[in-house]
Amino acid sequence: MVRECGWSSARMSANMSQMKAAYITGKEQIEVREAPIPEAGPGEVLLHVRSSGVCGTDLHSFHGQLPSNANVPPGHEFAGEVAQAAEGFSEGERVAVEPLRTCRECNYCRTGNYHLCPARTLGGVHPGGMAEYVTAPAYALYQLPDELDFELGALVEPIAVAVHGVHMVDITMGERVLVLGSGTIGLTAILAARAAGARDVIASYRYEHQGKAALAAGASRIVSADEAGGLAGDEIDVVIETVGGTAPTIGDALRSIRPGGRISILGVFTQAINLHPLGMMLKEAKMVAPITYCRRGQQSDFDAAIGILRADPERARALITHRIPLADTADAFTTAADKKSGSIKVQLTI
Repeated sequence: MVRECGWSSARMSANMSQMKAAYITGKEQIEVREAPIPEAGPGEVLLHVRSSGVCGTDLHSFHGQLPSNANVPPGHEFAGEVAQAAEGFSEGERVAVEPLRTCRECNYCRTGNYHLCPARTLGGVHPGGMAEYVTAPAYALYQLPDELDFELGALVEPIAVAVHGVHMVDITMGERVLVLGSGTIGLTAILAARAAGARDVIASYRYEHQGKAALAAGASRIVSADEAGGLAGDEIDVVIETVGGTAPTIGDALRSIRPGGRISILGVFTQAINLHPLGMMLKEAKMVAPITYCRRGQQSDFDAAIGILRADPERARALITHRIPLADTADAFTTAADKKSGSIKVQLTI
């Protein structure tokens, strides 16, 4: 595969002091404007962003369901190249970015559970990847193997989310898994569950193109969203919920799970849900709500995600349905929000 590189710090400093960046300026309002190129501080690396994904959390902010900062570019799914040599990284080195900033000193950070650090922030709270340039801590950078280009590099983050969700419920060889939802996180959950050894992965879908994508990602069977709560006879060991929003999918998960089964909630819910604890008690179900990613032992969730991509890059690439220039970020968000467009993963090319 041809490596994508060639941007130099000399060219940047000679020709540019400003960059283009996207901002969510109000409900369903996106503005792309000029901003100063950031300067890398101690322990940071300046990156030229090359691909940046629009995720469900970005869409919740776009729709006004989650807070956003009109002065900070959103985006936490991105990859790029080092714009200036620093902190052990060479100019032009290709990297994926784990978009968490943490204190690196608390007990959570020391034990690999940095995703629980009280000081953690995520891209979009600090400047995210929907900009030509961004700074990132050196500890958050993962070198991309030669066979993974930038758009695959921007998939590392959502796959790592699914890897973490799979780890939290300890999917093991031969288990049967139900994935609720076949958007980006649902499809990455299929990839992660298969990589963990699941023998059978059933996926629910709302739109026809999502069902086809779920089969392409490795689902052994698909069911419509309306059927997802009626699989109690299928002996489902684990349910991975990826829909969130206002969906009734937690109830679907509990109805579908076998006694003693596990539920991993990856969907971002924007309102409270009703759940009767007696239903959980009668099934003695285990329910977890993973957030982002961490490091389990010697391997981080990002390491595992890169491994999944390397094992079958083209299966993962099929998740990307739209590639839109940074200048047209508003169109990218509109496309990502409209599932009738056939969108799954919309990426900005920068």
